Amino acid sequence: MTPKQSRSTYRAGDRKETFWDRLGSRRRTLALIGLALFLVADVILVGLALTANGRSSDDATQRPIPTFGGTPSASASPEPTEEPAAAEPSDRFIAAGSATVLWRATQGTCEAPAVVERSEDAGATWAVIPTAQAFDLRVVSALTATSEDEVQLVGSAGADCALGGYSSTDAGDTWTSTPELLSTIAYQTPVAPDGSTTVVMAGQPVVAPCPIIEALAADATRTVTACSAALAEWDATNGSWTSIPFAGIHAVELQPEQILFAARGVTGCTGLGVLRVSGATLTATSAPEGVGCVEGVDLTAPASLTSAEGVSWLWVGDLLFSSPDGGVSWRAVTS
Repeated sequence: MTPKQSRSTYRAGDRKETFWDRLGSRRRTLALIGLALFLVADVILVGLALTANGRSSDDATQRPIPTFGGTPSASASPEPTEEPAAAEPSDRFIAAGSATVLWRATQGTCEAPAVVERSEDAGATWAVIPTAQAFDLRVVSALTATSEDEVQLVGSAGADCALGGYSSTDAGDTWTSTPELLSTIAYQTPVAPDGSTTVVMAGQPVVAPCPIIEALAADATRTVTACSAALAEWDATNGSWTSIPFAGIHAVELQPEQILFAARGVTGCTGLGVLRVSGATLTATSAPEGVGCVEGVDLTAPASLTSAEGVSWLWVGDLLFSSPDGGVSWRAVTS
């Protein structure tokens, strides 16, 4: 018997015929084109759907991204801010009635009245004068003393905060309205909201030598002011100011034949340097001369100077200093 031969019908590379194989080349091309058209149509439909919901990519208005308890988006409107509060008045006044009796006052405001005090022991202790009860004093613009018991001030009083002159001849126990002081004492008007101020002399306002006056001193014949970078004196003969450059002045006092002042930034002094300008009037060629130095003071605090019977006092911040030798040496006054 002849054996049967077996053979396999599997050959490498043989595969089952597919639907794609049965399509001709032309039909395959048409199929690809149809698929591409379908995808394009799908993109268009998606875009129309987004536009219908107000989210079109062509919308030029940028909308803020909502947040929940976090930081507001950059496009949110800023919160309104309040105007900065006006600075509290910082002017202060000190006047000597003798070598032992002193008067001093803060400037105050119409809402926060000034405080007037008197010392009988050269500044070691102070007693408050009840000016609020006596005539409802609110603001002090000038303070002078002509003796231990006689004091004069220009200030605003009453509910309407009206400007007036007031004086006492019994150490502040009683006060008298003295309108004539408004025409005999030079003073500076309170600083306006824009920082400007006016000097009043002989009852008439005078344009200040600078926008902001740091200190003012006056007597019967002279009126001197300190600006941020100059010391100036009013010349009544020609109605103008004569000034010399000097920066950082905190306090000024008029003395016979000289101007005494205290300033920061003086070479060789880490506190307030005390200087003087000699002469009966200030001229363009006047030159300050160093006298002394007051150490351990707050250079940002307001200050005020006064003298009587050879003793000088500098009130700066919460401290009072005295000098027995014309401003050469200074010591803190303690109670």
